[in-house]
Amino acid sequence: MESIIMGTDASRVQMVSGLSGRAQCWVESLILALGGPSAIWVVSKVISLSFRAVVHGSPEQRFLAWLSGGVIVEWLFVIGLWFALQSRGLSFRDLGVWGLGTWPAWVVALLLAALSVGSNLRFLPRMHIPISYAFLPHGIHLFAALAMGITAGFCEEVLFRAFLMTEFAKAGYGKTMQVLVPGVAFGLSHAGYLNQGFLVWLGIMPRLRLSA
Repeated sequence: MESIIMGTDASRVQMVSGLSGRAQCWVESLILALGGPSAIWVVSKVISLSFRAVVHGSPEQRFLAWLSGGVIVEWLFVIGLWFALQSRGLSFRDLGVWGLGTWPAWVVALLLAALSVGSNLRFLPRMHIPISYAFLPHGIHLFAALAMGITAGFCEEVLFRAFLMTEFAKAGYGKTMQVLVPGVAFGLSHAGYLNQGFLVWLGIMPRLRLSA
């Protein structure tokens, strides 16, 4: 009788642990999906209030300030994740961050990096700045765009693919949910950049491909 009760208690503890683990996955998804854009807005606002040149300066200064908010926030999120992993006795290596991956993944990563750089440079003509000013010695727009591309390529992969997908896997979710929810969170986190519904699918499709 005692063994049955102990077994029941153990199962109950395991069930509660599983439920809390699953709830934690959803909380983490909401933090990344909604907290990221909110933090970027706050940091960008602080920058605009702290530096007069952001509002009254040249288009180049406004462009760099526009990029800096996202770069700062994404690296802060990665640093915060590092501390969270340390508290669990884990590191980025446990998420597979330092793995070399496969050549199809590298091809996709390079294409996405090129897309990120190009999407940032396309704002120059809108601000009446020649594309040639993206390159040294005229300006540092290309450097800034590369910084944004590298930041997005590394930080977002760590946060959404390495961390969030691993969390859903450990919580016992199937592969569909492991791919679907982080993909949707990724798309929603970019809603502030482009108000397009396809961004959600943009977050899901590469993960379906790379996680196969």
